[in-house]
Amino acid sequence: LSPKEVEQRREELAQKREFKRKQRQRNRLTLVFLIIIGLILMGSSAYYSYQQGVSNDPVGQVSQDYRRLNILFLGMDEYVGQPSRTDTIILASINPSTGHMRLLSIPRDTRVLIPERDRWDRINAANVYGGPELTLKTVSNFLDVHVDYYVQTDFAGFSDIVDTLGGVEISVDREMNYVDNAQDLHIHLLPGLQRLDGDMALQYVRYRDRLGDVALVDPQYLRYDGRVERQRKFMLAVLREALQARTIPKLPRLLGQIWDAVDTNLPWNEAFKLTLAANRFSPDRLDMLVLPGVPGQVNGASYWIADKTRLEHVADFVFHGRALPLRTEVLNGSGQPGVAGHVSRLVSSQGYDVLRVGNASRSNYTRTQMIITDASMISKVQVVAKYLDADISVADTLNESVDVTIIVGRNFQN
Repeated sequence: LSPKEVEQRREELAQKREFKRKQRQRNRLTLVFLIIIGLILMGSSAYYSYQQGVSNDPVGQVSQDYRRLNILFLGMDEYVGQPSRTDTIILASINPSTGHMRLLSIPRDTRVLIPERDRWDRINAANVYGGPELTLKTVSNFLDVHVDYYVQTDFAGFSDIVDTLGGVEISVDREMNYVDNAQDLHIHLLPGLQRLDGDMALQYVRYRDRLGDVALVDPQYLRYDGRVERQRKFMLAVLREALQARTIPKLPRLLGQIWDAVDTNLPWNEAFKLTLAANRFSPDRLDMLVLPGVPGQVNGASYWIADKTRLEHVADFVFHGRALPLRTEVLNGSGQPGVAGHVSRLVSSQGYDVLRVGNASRSNYTRTQMIITDASMISKVQVVAKYLDADISVADTLNESVDVTIIVGRNFQN
């Protein structure tokens, strides 16, 4: 672009943001009114319960019959000279009545069929063709699940949200340096534990190293890394910050400030109910997953190609609460050739996700061993353990990449 065209693009973006600001200001007055009404209702409910001598939890009453919400969070890649593609896509499935939240990070290059255009493309292009509504529809069709709402923000809005929270404390693993004048992107972060303000947080989540947006760094054990891992780490830090005792009482007021930084179709009353249920949420009730897949090329273009079988399991877990298959490795410790492959097929037929088949460190195991990482899984493995005539033991440090390690002993008979 010429300097004149760049300046024109800047002015267009400035006018667009000013229009949104005025629109949000009007909506914000409505939110203040709703907050006042909500606080009055909560106070009245608590007073009534006190008079009746019955312990009452207004937050619990608000959310006890509240259904699960699926909300698509979109971070927009808006900068001069480029179309508005989606930079970050995270789908949240939230159960306010239990405080459980599951987040699915969808890599921006995921290959999907974009409805209404009837063509395959990267998922981040859906916003260019039809805005957040088309992105919402694309994700719903791709995962075969109904997604209720979206929350969309650009870089400036993201920075404002972090500043509204008072910054986010996070440990930066290594020095981050990157300069791209075309995107007006300048990243300079030093390693160590620190509190990131809005601008620094934006640098942290936008930084891409040689791994790019997402990379399958360990295909054997399905370990992912790259920018999605930093985003996962940052989301946990944000949740810890938002759920601190000093922050929760401020959430109704903070909601108005955050609302000013986003575009969303989430109704005001739904957002307010979430803030009232904030005391139910905690980091230990949060699960974060990456859409399983591998990098690949189709017709010369690079994509993230979803692993359809594992994606079905992930979707069942995120949206329906069904347990994920136990990640399993099967090792031959019997000295009988081919026996590990036979056992892997057997346990796969029972719903186990076998990630690795190989040889144990020695081949003189007398009995078959099933080693699990958590004692709570004993009931889940007892049926297979009985069939294999295996001894069950707990060793949470054996292999953190799997839930179950099966070492086939000499007592196993085909």
